[in-house]
Amino acid sequence: MKNFIKSLLITTIMVGSIFAQYTKGNTVIAWSKYKFKAISEVDDGTGKDRSESIKAYHKGRNAKANKLLSSLFLTHYWTGSVRDVHIINEFKNMEDATDYSGNSSDLNKKAWPNDEKRKAALTANGKYFQSFHEDLYIFENNVNLEKKKKKSKENPNTVVAVTTSYWKPLSKVEGGSADERDKMMKEYFKKVTMKNDKILSQRWVTHLWTGALTNGYYPITLITEFASMEDADDLETEPKIFDKAFKTDDEKKAYGKYWAPASHEDIGLFWNQAYTNKLK
Repeated sequence: MKNFIKSLLITTIMVGSIFAQYTKGNTVIAWSKYKFKAISEVDDGTGKDRSESIKAYHKGRNAKANKLLSSLFLTHYWTGSVRDVHIINEFKNMEDATDYSGNSSDLNKKAWPNDEKRKAALTANGKYFQSFHEDLYIFENNVNLEKKKKKSKENPNTVVAVTTSYWKPLSKVEGGSADERDKMMKEYFKKVTMKNDKILSQRWVTHLWTGALTNGYYPITLITEFASMEDADDLETEPKIFDKAFKTDDEKKAYGKYWAPASHEDIGLFWNQAYTNKLK
């Protein structure tokens, strides 16, 4: 039993040191899930009123939420229930994320100093939601590999695709190294992701306090925003850019050798209600 406990402790320490690293300068992504009520269940509820109430609520709070760097408000497209709402918030660090979560009442008072206006805004938004809240993920956002959305006066709704792929353990990559892997990821970002105009924004997130490490395979999750489903479903543009950026077979292999084959997972496809978003 003592040997078993000792082995368990060693394994826990090893996994923690490999899988919970945080790079200074990166940001924290907190992903939470909520649920709409059916509009028919809301007194005097309409689709238009719901959109306007949610927009006013987030616009008011976002203007005063200094610790909130950016946000996405995702609703059903091809994933989950039609009532599901996923909110993805970005913070400088875990301290700011915790402070934002624990001081909602203070933020509401800053957004609406007048008691009656504050009550009206909170009621108008809250009546469309069930009493439900689930914390799904805490990610590390790798800012050096993040494509930021350009700000514009027009801000139509967008499509967000969330996918996960896996790095191989370095021990299984012939001639591989952490330095070369880092170099290849940055090269792909610069030469492919940033050149792909179909990608409006992309967050390149990794484990912080969420997920599992299986046999050393490391999950890389991409939260990618597109203007339309047509753009999200485009399977030609990125391969063409890749072929121009990595011209030879050796260059392609140098990048591809770090990825586990057939490891792609589709996590979700969502509508992003862009009128609620806070942009950097």
